[in-house]
Amino acid sequence: MFIKEVKIINLLDDIKHLEEVSEWIWKQWDKEHNSKLEDAIYRSKHSLKDNDIPQMYIAKYKEEVIGVVSIWRNDLKARQDLYPWMAALFVKEEYRNKGVGTLLQKRVIEETRKMDYEYLYLITDHQNYYEKMGWKFLEKAPLGDGHDTKIYRYDLN
Repeated sequence: MFIKEVKIINLLDDIKHLEEVSEWIWKQWDKEHNSKLEDAIYRSKHSLKDNDIPQMYIAKYKEEVIGVVSIWRNDLKARQDLYPWMAALFVKEEYRNKGVGTLLQKRVIEETRKMDYEYLYLITDHQNYYEKMGWKFLEKAPLGDGHDTKIYRYDLN
């Protein structure tokens, strides 16, 4: 079965994919805010840790990178008091709805739990996706551009 062949690894252990996954993140979230691809690559280069935050994980199927997720200190300027955050969860379109996103989330939860945090946070506009993994809606929050987002929390205990 496909999903049993997917491996989730720290990007630090397979750095050759850094620019590729940085471009995915840039296209998905940053490009519309007039940021440059170089900014996303720079942020990714400084997310190469294995025992502290920030971290990035990639999903690989055979030799192809098919997804990425990050653990960041913050993903919402208005809530500097909340940390850490699961951020930038992205799965290539042809691999969506096959369990890859779930594997990436599980790895982030496992790694964050090892660092002795009580909670993990995320922001999203998705409906009924993260709830399936046990994420709980916390509140709506302003993004600063006139739009709101939803904050979710995962209890790591």
